[in-house]
Amino acid sequence: MAEPQRVDTTLVQDNQPIEKRKQEEIEWANYRYALKDKDNAEYKKFKANEKYYSISRSSHKYIKEQLANLTTGKDVVELACGKQALVFWCADRIKSGLGLDISDVAVAEAQAEAKLIPGAEKVRFEVRDCEKTGLPDSTFDVMMESGALHHMTLDVLYKEAARILKPGGSFLCVEAIRHNPIIHTYRKLTPHLRTPWEVPHILARKDVMMGLKYFEKVTVKNFHLMTIFAVPFRNTKFFTPLLSVLEKMDAVLLNIPGFKWLGWQAVFVLSNPRK
Repeated sequence: MAEPQRVDTTLVQDNQPIEKRKQEEIEWANYRYALKDKDNAEYKKFKANEKYYSISRSSHKYIKEQLANLTTGKDVVELACGKQALVFWCADRIKSGLGLDISDVAVAEAQAEAKLIPGAEKVRFEVRDCEKTGLPDSTFDVMMESGALHHMTLDVLYKEAARILKPGGSFLCVEAIRHNPIIHTYRKLTPHLRTPWEVPHILARKDVMMGLKYFEKVTVKNFHLMTIFAVPFRNTKFFTPLLSVLEKMDAVLLNIPGFKWLGWQAVFVLSNPRK
């Protein structure tokens, strides 16, 4: 596999270039966004894991419910928004929105996508380091992110999140979880899909609960244990009924302590930042 091309994307913060790890994250993201030819072998390699998102119906439904409850009439910010920003899911109901990403290409892609989304004219996008946003204290009612925390230094990020949220604010997170040995082995066997930082920093239960250092409350719902077995059938007539059965099994199993953290994803909300 070809290595990402080095491009001049150095982000300067506080008059200092960001550290090498973050520069590598920018280059990696920009390289992936540059792959647009769907017939290209390299494009297909990078999209190989997209089939697993075919089973995301239950988690997406829950996320949309949470966004509806949290964001109506609120000032919101999304960290590491990328092109497929969560803020687009609630753009028609928010008061204002800000999407942040360390990748300049991601921000450009999000700006272009926003032109196609009803309500997204209320959302602006900026290139910023999400660990050091430089934004004022107590600015937003709601923060959100999806699949970004394992790219960051978690303790630093949680502290920054609590700082820029208003008292009583909420932080909605959608993250992969590391406790299922089969899923985590797959991650290790597909390094071309991830940055070097990513796999060792997939969140564990203790990482989710670390949020209580900076927030007063955390609520967690886990997803996608049995539903993963529907993936091979995604292009058949059996997929929808099979997925429905497996979702019901997950609803039981993922509420049992010994199984709860074996799901592929968790959606958690950190509430009431400690000021």
